[in-house]
Amino acid sequence: MAYFVALYFGKLLVWDKMFGLGTTDPLAGFASTTANLIVSFHFAKRGFENVAKIIRR
Repeated sequence: MAYFVALYFGKLLVWDKMFGLGTTDPLAGFASTTANLIVSFHFAKRGFENVAKIIRR
């Protein structure tokens, strides 16, 4: 699921905003919150795993 959200944000930011080639509406409401949580958990997971390894030692 994180890959789909990352692709959506990539399309929204790069294709639509930087190149000006699209007209995708940004996410709003529950979809926006869910997408942000998915992306943050996807990228923060590895950092939490590293901290857990250090604490477990």
